[in-house]
Amino acid sequence: MASSSWALALTISLATILAVSCNSEVDETTRWRECMNSNQSIYDFQVETLQGEYTDLSQYRGKVILLVNVATFCAYTQQYTDFNPMLERYQQQGLVMVAFPCNQFYLQEPAENHELMNGLTNVRPGNGWVPHQELHIYGKIDVNGDNHHPLYEFVKESCPQTVDRIGKTEELMYNPVRPSDITWNFEKFLIDRNGNPRFRFHPTAWSHGEVVTPFIEQLLAERAN
Repeated sequence: MASSSWALALTISLATILAVSCNSEVDETTRWRECMNSNQSIYDFQVETLQGEYTDLSQYRGKVILLVNVATFCAYTQQYTDFNPMLERYQQQGLVMVAFPCNQFYLQEPAENHELMNGLTNVRPGNGWVPHQELHIYGKIDVNGDNHHPLYEFVKESCPQTVDRIGKTEELMYNPVRPSDITWNFEKFLIDRNGNPRFRFHPTAWSHGEVVTPFIEQLLAERAN
């Protein structure tokens, strides 16, 4: 009797532990938010190229844009290998990607602008990787803190945060830390054909692009005003 009671108690305990574990697991597919309407668009902003020249984002007018902050020495850097196939699949329908290297998350993008492409080709992802012609990589910027780029100030104000906690403050190389901050490298914003931010995705909401693909297809099906 004692043995069977112990077994029953153990079974109940294990069931409780498993239930708690399952409930505490994060479903990465839910780490996205819909953005709010704004009187601005990303066409209002200029950005710096890797060559140090300034250009208007209005050049992407009428395109669907996946905006992403990137870093070479990050665990998420392998997402680069998903970008090219995604663009190959959707470029004819009007998808482009716009990427901004950033060194504010644990100093994972230490390279200067002129060194960035060599790092991507030869280090990570490496193996001779080159970006798709519709993957446009710009100069390094700050996405958080006092010196955040106006573009990122705009998209953060337009789109709610995807998680409750930003991260470990000792790994965040900027001040001040704000609730709306970009959480880490490879956070993404999906911009519609009118230049409006529509969706925000946590860096982990990816799964080789499967999480964002339905949203991309939704915006590609819409016409520009």
